[in-house]
Amino acid sequence: MPRLDDADERWRVVLAELVKRARKDPEFRARVEASGAVIDNFEAVLDRRRSDRSAPSGTVLCHCYWWGFQLEIPHATLAAWTGDVIESAHVAASIGSDIGPATAFLRRAAGWIANHLHELNELDRGSGVYVSMTWMAPNIFVPLAVRASTNL
Repeated sequence: MPRLDDADERWRVVLAELVKRARKDPEFRARVEASGAVIDNFEAVLDRRRSDRSAPSGTVLCHCYWWGFQLEIPHATLAAWTGDVIESAHVAASIGSDIGPATAFLRRAAGWIANHLHELNELDRGSGVYVSMTWMAPNIFVPLAVRASTNL
């Protein structure tokens, strides 16, 4: 069986998380469907989830794919964003402005991250988190835990 490239595998992970959240949260589902996305009948995608095997490098990275983009936020950066209120401008500065096609969504992503630090910290188990957005559902951000490397 041919191995799927990294973008396709990451898409399956993001899509599976998007579908899972939509099933549990009617408001989230309504927002996704309002974007024009259809989220039914993705059981095959849910079955093909894979775990990520690489931890963030220490800086916030942006990976752009055909399906969308993924911000990779390392544990140390997430831990440094402490306090009651973190300004989205501070988060945006940490991401940087040279992120390719994702640049158009930088302000929204930074605002979402600043408003969801509690959730991101819960997902972070010392390896960091991903915050993903698909082109098919703009401004709908999906957080995922980075799984620590075990066997590479």
